[in-house]
Amino acid sequence: MTYSPNAQSGQTPQPPQISPAKALHKFVTEERSGCLSITDPNDPSVEWGVYFGGGQVHYATSLVGQRERLAYLFSRETTGLEPCLNIDAPSDYQMVYQYWRSQQLSLNWVRQVLATLTQEALTQFLAIPQGTLKYESSIGLDPLLLSVPFRQLVLPIRDNVTRWTNLRTDLSSPFQRPAILNHDNCLQTVWSESASCQQLQEIITLVEKNLTLYEIAHQCSMDVLELATFLKPILQNGGMEIRPHRIISTQKRPVIACVDDSPTIQQFVKLSLESSGYDVLSLFDPTQAMVPLLTHQPIVILMDIEMPGIDGYELCRLARQVEALRRVPIVMLTGREGIIDRVRARMAGCTAYLTKPFNPQELLELVKKLELAIPVAPL
Repeated sequence: MTYSPNAQSGQTPQPPQISPAKALHKFVTEERSGCLSITDPNDPSVEWGVYFGGGQVHYATSLVGQRERLAYLFSRETTGLEPCLNIDAPSDYQMVYQYWRSQQLSLNWVRQVLATLTQEALTQFLAIPQGTLKYESSIGLDPLLLSVPFRQLVLPIRDNVTRWTNLRTDLSSPFQRPAILNHDNCLQTVWSESASCQQLQEIITLVEKNLTLYEIAHQCSMDVLELATFLKPILQNGGMEIRPHRIISTQKRPVIACVDDSPTIQQFVKLSLESSGYDVLSLFDPTQAMVPLLTHQPIVILMDIEMPGIDGYELCRLARQVEALRRVPIVMLTGREGIIDRVRARMAGCTAYLTKPFNPQELLELVKKLELAIPVAPL
């Protein structure tokens, strides 16, 4: 019998800590497809993800705070992209894609923009020495616009990766928020340089607004790495401290289940709901959905109608035959708008009907109504 200290003490065994750089290199080399994401161990509210397939990297991004990150990057790396931030889309990738299509720009242009965003996110991903990684093999990008060798993306950013790695003892990512502890210590650290003092005064004004490093760098027209380097001695001297991007509630988040074989819809639902306090249970195979639905006890179930193996009507009927799921609201996500389809859905036990395409706000408002048991319009 193997001795386990965690098991002996009754504690839950912790997942192994893995190097994200080694894991990503291994997955890309093995030509796997999917998304590898890591939560920053120094700030669990920050998460980074990399999409890849066929031995190539397709995109890398932050899984939190995408708009504030884009506002900073668009102001420094490219020009004329600020209108992207006004586009209602579930992800930064879709924002750039929709802007590209609407402006009828060249394919080379959008690929360059996506490569720039990818390299900046890869810098943060690779700067984490070790952490708990999550691999999702079914998640992809639609449409696929970028496919670049891992080495080609990483070589130009190696120095920045090293610099961010060296900063991690004092601050972990551009999403963290500096806070003033002692004004005198702040000024004492840079007293010998009048230019630095003037710059610090501007930074202090923004720090007092509880902004992230991305937001401060954007408003100061600074490179965020240079800002972090500038703040490091102030942090070490006790003039400031670093706080997380957001405080994670210890309360259990309500679970929304999504049964849909489309990776695009699954990603859309996850990005639309998880930022609003829900956990999304993604189920791609409807024939295997009943056990996880019973295990996780979602407060709302979203499901497509047209799925392989078993359609949404039949799965809805099966759920209604189980006591634990009988009263759980079920929402059909479908492109079908006909009255016959709505009648069939209602007869199967469906609670509400959401026609594709729909925007994140529509989905969120419907989920909130069902969570609060507010009556929705009849099918």
